[in-house]
Amino acid sequence: MTIGLLLIAFLTPPFGVRAYLDARAQTASDSSRMAFSVTRPAGSVSKLPATAFATSTPAPLDGIRGKGAWFMIFNGDWTDADADRARALVDSAVSADLSHIYVRVADSRRHFYGAPALQDLLPIAHAHHLRVIGWIEPMLNDPTQDAADAIAAARYQEQGQRLDGLALTMEAIRREPNVSQYLSQVRSGASGLAGLGDRYLLIASTLPTPADHRGDAYAAMSRYCQVFAPMAYWRATGLPQFSGPNGVRSYLDQIFAQFRDPSINPFNRPLTITAQAYDAALEYGTPGSPPVDEIVASMDETRAQGGLSWSFYRLPDADNGVTRDEVQAVTGYPFWQRFTSPAIAAKALIASADQPVAY
Repeated sequence: MTIGLLLIAFLTPPFGVRAYLDARAQTASDSSRMAFSVTRPAGSVSKLPATAFATSTPAPLDGIRGKGAWFMIFNGDWTDADADRARALVDSAVSADLSHIYVRVADSRRHFYGAPALQDLLPIAHAHHLRVIGWIEPMLNDPTQDAADAIAAARYQEQGQRLDGLALTMEAIRREPNVSQYLSQVRSGASGLAGLGDRYLLIASTLPTPADHRGDAYAAMSRYCQVFAPMAYWRATGLPQFSGPNGVRSYLDQIFAQFRDPSINPFNRPLTITAQAYDAALEYGTPGSPPVDEIVASMDETRAQGGLSWSFYRLPDADNGVTRDEVQAVTGYPFWQRFTSPAIAAKALIASADQPVAY
């Protein structure tokens, strides 16, 4: 099994460590239970103000403004009611000053398996003004079934609370016509299920540099998704020029510039950056977890380039190498909305807060 996992890491450069970590967590679900690095006093969960979640209809992009993190749950990892675990997760996210979390809830092999976790998470997270984005990894061998899984996840509700959007990982499956078939059915309906319509928040989680993947379906993603979430793992490139604060800024500038290309992003969808917070040595990247100055530089440059928001992969646990210093850097960085000064606006992608999908 170890050899198989290492092969996953070897065969999927430059982002193989993500597949490696995810596969390792799947084979040992106990190790994927979170042991969060954010230190908090005993009983702090119960002291958090539990105010009612707003009942007004938010603009779609409100679901991912600010700072976020990715949280791994596999099928079979969260099968029983566990409110204490949900409260601990929410407390850690709130303590880190996060506005939203991505929670893995479905994939093509196991379909929508995240209901038990969402049953616990949604009411508690929303009571503390923490938004929850469902993270789905479709393979698109059967776009209709994958679309039905996405719709089922989005329609799931607990105590009147639903997911605030879906993040669709398009890392490995990026070719047409499957992408358009999948996304159009998520919007319009599949397998007898009503679609999510044109306002529901869909986020395309993609490789970071479209210019290196000409022919991929970025334009289709721009058509059907309101936001791109490029995986900006700068040390995973293995290129020394992308290390250090200046290197990080250079890498992010390259990403933003490429997504301004009308052939890639014809509907001018904004970006939310998924930043690196792990050691990329296993994928032949620059060794070592990003130091604090690189983490801060990634947030600074995302903000300066007009990014909608920023998140990191993934929430710290005992198994994925996220350091306490990284967590503290994220926690200490001010929560932000998009800058409105003319100098920044001139560089930013233009999309209104409630921009519908264009068909």
